[in-house]
Amino acid sequence: MNILGTHRSVTQRLRLTVDKRLGAGNFFWHAWQIAPDRDRPLLFHPDVTSESWDEGELPGLSLNDIRLTVIRYAHWYRSHGVLPHTHVGVYTRDGLYGLLHHIALTSLGAVAVHCNPNMMVRTAAEYFIRTNVTVLVADADLLAGCTDVWAGTGGKHAKTIVTEDIRRIDETSPRPTGPMPGFPYRHQHDDLVMISHSSGTTGRPKAPVFTHGSFFDGKRERFWTFPSLRSDRMLTALPQSHSAGISYLSMALLLGIPTLVLDAAHGESLTRAINRFRPTFVLGFPLTLAEIDVSRVTPYAAQGIHSWNGMGDASHERHIRPLIALGMRREGRKKVAGSRYVDGLGSSEMGMVLFRTVHTPQTSHYDRLIGRPIKAVRDAVVLDEQGREVPAGEAGLLGVLTPSVTPGYWDDPLLSQESLVNGYFLTGDVVRREQDGRWYHLDRTPDVIRSADGPVYSLPLEESVLLTTQALDAAVVAVDDPDHAGQSLPAAVVLYRDTVARSPQCLLDACNVALRKKGLQPLSALVIAAGRDELPVGPTGKVLKRELRERHRSILSKPAEPAAAHTRAPRETASAPTEK
Repeated sequence: MNILGTHRSVTQRLRLTVDKRLGAGNFFWHAWQIAPDRDRPLLFHPDVTSESWDEGELPGLSLNDIRLTVIRYAHWYRSHGVLPHTHVGVYTRDGLYGLLHHIALTSLGAVAVHCNPNMMVRTAAEYFIRTNVTVLVADADLLAGCTDVWAGTGGKHAKTIVTEDIRRIDETSPRPTGPMPGFPYRHQHDDLVMISHSSGTTGRPKAPVFTHGSFFDGKRERFWTFPSLRSDRMLTALPQSHSAGISYLSMALLLGIPTLVLDAAHGESLTRAINRFRPTFVLGFPLTLAEIDVSRVTPYAAQGIHSWNGMGDASHERHIRPLIALGMRREGRKKVAGSRYVDGLGSSEMGMVLFRTVHTPQTSHYDRLIGRPIKAVRDAVVLDEQGREVPAGEAGLLGVLTPSVTPGYWDDPLLSQESLVNGYFLTGDVVRREQDGRWYHLDRTPDVIRSADGPVYSLPLEESVLLTTQALDAAVVAVDDPDHAGQSLPAAVVLYRDTVARSPQCLLDACNVALRKKGLQPLSALVIAAGRDELPVGPTGKVLKRELRERHRSILSKPAEPAAAHTRAPRETASAPTEK
């Protein structure tokens, strides 16, 4: 617990904790009201389109800067007919724009409908239609793409949706000549403030909704536990269109934490940002953090890092260990070598990370451990297909009871209803809870491999494959079992950071030795991806397993290609696998 030496005093955090009006729709104004340092630079946002963005000064925005900008944007929106409950789409690669427009819209009582800029334009255009967007602000090219899609469907939506280039709003929108009536808007607990789509890795992106009250549940206790010492600096590589990105930036503003907002985050840009900004803790989705080349993080930058925060899907041991070898962390009153990795399981629908475990260089137990539920979770259970609770040690569906979970999906009331079983929200995860109270993440429900011998869970297999091959990334997916119609077997696709030649047969053999030692199902095939397009990811960086399943469905029914090996192919003579 952080008591003294923090950016915000005990008194200021107590005011936030007890203020019942504080919620997801008005967090900025509460942050501004309690702050004694409204002119201190707080948000730093480099222009990553410049080749030299990590050189020279990093100008920052203060709370007062943010306030003036938000008022200008809100005035533009109001003059274009935006009222309380109006749905407004925000579609930009600029994470700072995304946040500022989010604050402006919620300050008017409107609903911010965020869309990841990496989403295919056709999918995004359809998403804005089904979420009832009447105003869309976006990057010029993304805006043009959406209007082209709408024009191709008869032009109805292109005529009814007000559109504007998000950069033009920043450059031309004036300040109002006087106070705006009813600004900031006074929210009720159940007022809708945001729609932020799911990853879309299992199909069409879903549209979970977030309210003023539910999206803030669980955050008050974090005023006392979130890293917020005066020495702390946060770097977020999360997509700022995602609910997690908005959530952590709201926490940074409330607690006064200097924060670098990184756009288009990937391994190289994140490494450069770490070296330039020298954060004490770094946030990102698992794959983004996994792509960091630790050999390129300077000792000067590394020594200040005490924590990494991975969220969404739980992270793999192969990706965690190189990171926690960097930095220094505090254990009691002592500083010890190595940082900590705070691994969290969450989703768009959960509203926040609901399971949490911490790894350090001394951690010896991984195996897809996700720890225990956080305090905001009132109850968590493992259920079978009929909704009955299963005994400890057995795999089943994760059901949670927590006020932070989405009240439902905007355009799919049937899905909202199907997601609830006996009052528990089904997260779409397959988990196991052991007798000692520890939980393990085994799979996403669409990715379970239905074999002739029963279900095979892909994530424990991926954990072993990554450790054995030392690949940068890997996915285990279902492929057709030629001997059992309608059944599947597991196959792995691995991607390396380098281009060293490796034998797929030797890798397959090594993986299966390791899997059998752990009592896990061996692989039927292994494919070495030539590049990221052969191990594709969606807008939030999650592997698109549905595409891999389709691409490799019949791999066991034909001779193995040069980059692949499978258990039905003739064995080749080759050297041992080369480890990176």
